[in-house]
Amino acid sequence: MIKKLLALVSFAFILSSGLFALTAEEVVPGEFLDELLQERVVSVIHDEGDERLLLVPDCLYREKIFSRRIEKKDSPYTAEFLYLVSKKDVLALGKKDLQQITVGDISEVFTALSKMSGMRYRFSKSHSKGSVLYKKVSTIGSLENSKDIPDMVTRNCDGLKLYCYQHDRLLGNLKFLLEYEMKEKELYLSILNKTNLGLMGLNACNQENLRINIHVTELEDDILFYISADANYDNVLKILSIRKIIKTLMNERLDAIYRWFYLQF
Repeated sequence: MIKKLLALVSFAFILSSGLFALTAEEVVPGEFLDELLQERVVSVIHDEGDERLLLVPDCLYREKIFSRRIEKKDSPYTAEFLYLVSKKDVLALGKKDLQQITVGDISEVFTALSKMSGMRYRFSKSHSKGSVLYKKVSTIGSLENSKDIPDMVTRNCDGLKLYCYQHDRLLGNLKFLLEYEMKEKELYLSILNKTNLGLMGLNACNQENLRINIHVTELEDDILFYISADANYDNVLKILSIRKIIKTLMNERLDAIYRWFYLQF
């Protein structure tokens, strides 16, 4: 009996030690694997009429990501980014003095919403510090009451639902519903707009017509970071110039969220 207990303890230790940790080869869609391993990032900006999601990892929440697609009626938009992040490189930043990065650490990052305030984007050689994207981000009590409440920072965000306020540099005052799921070495965050999005006085996207999916997998040596946006934009975006601007703005925001995440450790 004692030998069996020792064997079980040893097996549990092996599991927790990461011996059976996932690798990119096991979860990344095969046709994009070589590019991801070489470039560390793959993106697919879908043409109109092509609404397939191609970069979704083989994960616990794969079917849920597919099932939450936005119905396309007017001017569709779909974009996906997949990043392979070296744990060693992130730990070298040394901001939190971590010895390792776990899905619990990632949960803390994505529930500390106010830390997104001042997020920057549009970096260039002539503008190395970039521009402020979100002037303010906060957790709010409800859609009706926009009063800030303390961030609900947790190492286990499974089942958590939050409302978020953003003051976007170009899109103005926005509110979102955030729904979290977390299990084993995966975290899935679904973000749905609860206010209309507008640009230059034009309504670009009605409420509940934009969904951002974020999925993070803790791998053996890396972090696999998937982010996508799926939207049905208003008919006004059939004006080619406006449609191009909005798509560029969304692509920039997806990349900015990843860059912010990377710098939190």
